[in-house]
Amino acid sequence: MGNSGKVSIMKITTKNILDELAQHGEGKIKHDLSSFSCPVAPKLENFIKHRAIDFSRRKISITYLVSDVSDDQILGYFALTHKALSIPNTRFSNTFRKKLERFAKLDPATGDYNTSAFPIAQLAKNFAVDNGTRITGRQFMSIVNDILVDIQHRIGGGIVYLDCEDIDTLKHFYENEGFYSFGERFSPEEDQQYIQYLRLL
Repeated sequence: MGNSGKVSIMKITTKNILDELAQHGEGKIKHDLSSFSCPVAPKLENFIKHRAIDFSRRKISITYLVSDVSDDQILGYFALTHKALSIPNTRFSNTFRKKLERFAKLDPATGDYNTSAFPIAQLAKNFAVDNGTRITGRQFMSIVNDILVDIQHRIGGGIVYLDCEDIDTLKHFYENEGFYSFGERFSPEEDQQYIQYLRLL
């Protein structure tokens, strides 16, 4: 994304992993990622250490590294992609439906809205960072939003989507960030139930 791959907020910077690979090489990036720790979600730790580079190169999803400007320590990461999405037309108010229709088309055969959305595919803090200097959830979501707004400016669209584990603290966090629940999804591969959330940019 060129210069848009970096967004600085206070002492925090966000870097597209593809830009980092081009500048520093795979060996250094893997070394930097090797200390990433996310004991609350091991699959997210596994992704950043073993799959993020490959997924980004194959354009399956693009990973962004959130770092401290002063020492370049990785505070967290998130991965973005795009996909077709079907949204049931049963969970929203008439006011929200009108806003949704700016970006989605109602299918009269199914009664669902069909659209292209921006999934937040992965999102994780680095617990190897001292607790007092960890990025906050609100800071994290603000950074993600800045990247998505830039993408929207370049190519259009406006629906952000994510899967959330059925954990009250996570659900409350996303709801406080303006996300609305619109369905559920079960992943047989992970044996995991997810709550589906969306919001509009």
